Amino acid sequence: MSISKISLIDFDDTKLRKDGSAKTISFFCNTRPVKIDSNVVSELKVISENNNGANVRICLHKSPLSDHHDMVILERRGKYYRPHKHKDKGEAFHIIDGKMAIFVFNDNGSVIDASVLLQGDIYRIEAGQYHSVMPVTDVVIYHENKPGPFLGDDDSIFPDWAPDGGNNDNAPQYMNNLLSLI
Repeated sequence: MSISKISLIDFDDTKLRKDGSAKTISFFCNTRPVKIDSNVVSELKVISENNNGANVRICLHKSPLSDHHDMVILERRGKYYRPHKHKDKGEAFHIIDGKMAIFVFNDNGSVIDASVLLQGDIYRIEAGQYHSVMPVTDVVIYHENKPGPFLGDDDSIFPDWAPDGGNNDNAPQYMNNLLSLI
């Protein structure tokens, strides 16, 4: 018997709940302990494929109001992840599958670090550092942890020196410029 085992496909609503209000497909774990294994990682990929390549996340914490957030996130190459910072929150990234570029910027928008993270790599950002992630492989899956609670629109500070990702802006060119640094 394993009370920590979850499945995103054989959904058990006593162990998981789907958050219909999130920007990406999101699940919250209702019980502890919880185990993310290779089967769950495979299920993330299936759910993404079955939803037109959507990003998917599993929140190991119980709610957006939790004091600490642990998430396993699947993101896809080619999507724009806008540079941002968190006033009072640092965060760490641990690559589970795939490759991800990460960029850290000074307050003027100059890149101060550009790294490619491989499976098993861990990268830590301090509170107040502008940063952006970019999947290098078709899919990257990583564990992200940071302080909570989630503050909605007040959680991230976006700079005016980077594209906002809206229609007809220069986000693709901006992404290509960043990728040329790695």
